Amino acid sequence: MNLKHLEKICFTTCIVCIVLGTVLSLAMIWGEISDNGFVWKSWLTIGVFFLASALTLSVSKTLG
Repeated sequence: MNLKHLEKICFTTCIVCIVLGTVLSLAMIWGEISDNGFVWKSWLTIGVFFLASALTLSVSKTLG
């Protein structure tokens, strides 16, 4: 796989996670849905995807 293509995918994933995290934060503030288990699982899923793509991006930049 081309490193430039991998970097684009990881960067896009990071941006999508940031946008989803912002939307979820606003939904928690305005919708008062913070006690819902689905919300916390969504937060953790977004965090895992962001961390994995950011680490992959940093490794590809280091090796590239």
